[in-house]
Amino acid sequence: MENKEKLDTPLWDLNNYAGGVYEPMEDSFLLLDTLEEELPLIRNLNPAIILEIGSGSGIIISSLAGACQNSFCMAIDINPTACLATENTAKLNGTSVNAIQGDLVNGLKLKNLIDVLVFNPPYVPSEDKAGNELIDKAWAGGVDGRATTNRLFPYLNDLMSEKSVGYLVAISENNPLEMCTILENMGFKADNIKSRRILGEYLSILRFTKGI
Repeated sequence: MENKEKLDTPLWDLNNYAGGVYEPMEDSFLLLDTLEEELPLIRNLNPAIILEIGSGSGIIISSLAGACQNSFCMAIDINPTACLATENTAKLNGTSVNAIQGDLVNGLKLKNLIDVLVFNPPYVPSEDKAGNELIDKAWAGGVDGRATTNRLFPYLNDLMSEKSVGYLVAISENNPLEMCTILENMGFKADNIKSRRILGEYLSILRFTKGI
């Protein structure tokens, strides 16, 4: 199959996963819009491995799989129902995605192998006790909404390949500027490349790069 010329919004059907996976919402579509704009950069990397953390419905990684046919596309989610939904979405769109249940990248042997990383984390500020159900882990981000993202940061240098790019979703309460500073202090170039106000939230897409 040939690569698609643009990043299409994929088909999805979560009827069999009702109550276990959230429907795609505005943050997912903002991320899709951004990745379509970034597609020339992504393709120029000729990525061997593309990884989405927290794939949920699977629409993001399935879109990337359709646009980058020569890449091995992986998804990881702590919710086993989300893993099933992700693989189903990929199948509906004629693409192949390997979905794995796991917490961030713990246990994965991917040292400096990830060329493209995408993460729409749980970013909503919440009480520490919030999010006891697996589906709640898709949104509950701790006191500043960055609990999960902060756990990912220490893995990134060992995860990303020599020439790589990553994308993170954030809201204003997460302090995107501080997030970029953290990434820059780790040796990445980091920018807020797209923002949009949606339903009272100011969403941002952060891009960080290594070697490009």
